[in-house]
Amino acid sequence: MRSAAAYGNTIVMAVICLGLCVFAAADDLSADPPPKTQSAEEPAAAKPARTSIQILLEEIDRLQTEIRELRQVLAEAQLASETYQRQFEELEQFILDHHEYGEDFQQYKGVKAVAEREARRRDAEENRRQREIEKAERQARQAAARAEYDQRRAEMQRAARYRKSGFTSLGLDVFSGKMAYFYRTKDVTRSRIDYEPGMGNYLRLYPNAQEIDFSSMTISGSVLNGADEIRNIGVAITFFDNNGNQVGHEIVQIKNARPDVPYPFTSTIEMALNRPFESSSVYVLYADQVPVEEYE
Repeated sequence: MRSAAAYGNTIVMAVICLGLCVFAAADDLSADPPPKTQSAEEPAAAKPARTSIQILLEEIDRLQTEIRELRQVLAEAQLASETYQRQFEELEQFILDHHEYGEDFQQYKGVKAVAEREARRRDAEENRRQREIEKAERQARQAAARAEYDQRRAEMQRAARYRKSGFTSLGLDVFSGKMAYFYRTKDVTRSRIDYEPGMGNYLRLYPNAQEIDFSSMTISGSVLNGADEIRNIGVAITFFDNNGNQVGHEIVQIKNARPDVPYPFTSTIEMALNRPFESSSVYVLYADQVPVEEYE
C-alpha cells in the first residue's frame, strides 16, 4: 500500500511533466505568430495573460500544500495505530489472566498488584545489592591505596633513617655503610744504631725507610639488610684505575642477614696496580630470602 507522501510525489512529477509539455507546445505556437492588426475596438492597455510557467508553479505550490496535509494525517494515523496496538496487547493480557484466574476480577486485580509489588521488590533488592557491591569495591580500592601509601611512607622513613646513619642504598633493599681502605707498608732499609763509649758517649739511631705497598689493600665496611625477611646477601666491590681498567675485586657474603641489622666486614685483597686506585663501584650480586626452616 503506497503512502500519502509517495502518492503526493507522483502527482507532483506528473504535473511537472504536463506543464513542461504545455510550455513546449506554447513555444511552438508562438514561434511564428500571425500578423496582428490594430483594431479600433481593442483597448489601449490590455491585461497581460498568465504564462505557462506561472500556472505550473501555482499548481506545484498547491500540490505541496496537499502533500503536507497528507503527511500530517498519516502521522496522526500512525500515532492512533500505536495506541490501539498497546490497548489490544493490554486487553489480550487481561483475557489470558482472566482465563487463568477465573471470573473473579477482584482476585485478578489482587494477584496483579502482588505481582507488581514483587517486581518492584526485586528491582529494589537488585539496586540495593548493586549499591553494596559498588560500596565494597570502593572501600577495597581505598584500603589498597591507603596500604600502598603507608608502605611507601614507611620505606621513605626507613631510607631516611639509613641515610642519617651513613648507609647508602645499593638496590634490592640492601644498604652499605661508609668504607675504609688501607695499604700496608714495607721496609726499604733496616734500622741502624751507632754506640760511642767513653766520655760523652751517645746513641745514634738511623730509622728505617718505608714505602707503601700498593699491591695489597685492606677494606672495611658494613652491609645492612633493609628487607623485612631474613636473607642471604652478596655484595660485590670492584676497583678501577684512571683508565677504567679493573684492578681489584672483592665479594662480601652475609648469610642469614636479619632485617635492619648492620653486618661489618674486613677483607684484604690483592691489587693489580702500583698506585692508589682511581674509582670503585659497589653493587648487589644476590639477595635471596632464606626459608624459615633453614635458620630455626
